[in-house]
Amino acid sequence: MTSDGLGHSLVDATPGEADAVGAVPLVGTGAMLGFLERAAATVAFECLAVLPIEDCTTVTPRAAHHLYQRVLATGAQLRILYPARARSSRGVCDHARWAVARGAAVRTAAVPPPNMLIFDRRLVLLPTDQGDRSKGSALIGDDSVVSALRLSFDQAWSTAEPLGESADRDRPPELTDTERLLLQLLATGSTDERAGKQLGMSLRSVRRMTARLMERLDAVSRFEAGCKAARRGWL
Repeated sequence: MTSDGLGHSLVDATPGEADAVGAVPLVGTGAMLGFLERAAATVAFECLAVLPIEDCTTVTPRAAHHLYQRVLATGAQLRILYPARARSSRGVCDHARWAVARGAAVRTAAVPPPNMLIFDRRLVLLPTDQGDRSKGSALIGDDSVVSALRLSFDQAWSTAEPLGESADRDRPPELTDTERLLLQLLATGSTDERAGKQLGMSLRSVRRMTARLMERLDAVSRFEAGCKAARRGWL
């Protein structure tokens, strides 16, 4: 399909024009980059991205930097989500620091949604085959599909870990032996009372130390604090 009956093709449309148009295949790096150039320059308020690790993507870091700059130059928000294993990739971490320094937000999720780009929450660029990017992508403007994919992004983002915010953000901090043991207990679901008995601490001391650790980890529960500490390599 090359035309939607409105006098233009979805591939040539901007995100704002194409939101009511059905899915259209987009095959080839040239076609992909051509669309991304137009989309990056015309996005109105937001671009959400779920990206693979560097050795699986068809867009080079240099090209991605250019596209990110175009999005951010419009004043739009740019949020990028990677799988958790990307934290061990030096290339991805360098890329994340570069993007964050220019105004983007980057996080990693243990279970990310499918690789995709969502423009202004109205148009989605979705790989035809998540495991084989050579098969191209599809541009989707159906409201119900876009809404479902947007929701999956928002849910993953809400529990994802920041990446690239500072050189020290993801480096294991200096923890006392007691703090480390407490975090290990919290990660297993231990109660404050049980942790106090195992650590030989009063309940008040355990709660005070737990509150400090939760604040450092930006966690809303004790169990989340333990899980976040484990994911960040603090334990």
